[in-house]
Amino acid sequence: MENKTMFMIFSSIMVLLSFSHLTLAKERGNDEPLLISDDEFDAMMARSPASDDYNDNMLRKYSEKEKDYLKNCGKKMDMPYGPYQCRDEVIAYIVQNKSVSRVCCWGIVKAGKECHKEWTGLFFEMYQLKRFSSKKFSKTNEIWNMCSTDN
Repeated sequence: MENKTMFMIFSSIMVLLSFSHLTLAKERGNDEPLLISDDEFDAMMARSPASDDYNDNMLRKYSEKEKDYLKNCGKKMDMPYGPYQCRDEVIAYIVQNKSVSRVCCWGIVKAGKECHKEWTGLFFEMYQLKRFSSKKFSKTNEIWNMCSTDN
């Protein structure tokens, strides 16, 4: 009887622990990076006249109020050692499965889930990143869950 009780207590603790930290509760899907190397990443982010035209047209669909909201989201997530460092870390996490720093996580949590979601969504509408947009929803939620449980 005592063994059965201990087993039930242990099982209950494991279930509660797996719910409290989502990375323990699920197996990560395909952890293969979408891009192989940093060179491919740099080449992908390179700008061209065609991509600039596409991005300009894409930004025109946003009102000034929406643009201001997204700018403020980016400012909330700014890191002490570089204004675009967190953006680059988030994109590298989604595209290359690289890590996101604690400081970036702190900024993401400080900005809030909706802000993080909209801000990340904006970048995956850009010409250079639109081919990865199918991953943005799951990975954006994954980043939020990881950062919000660590902070």
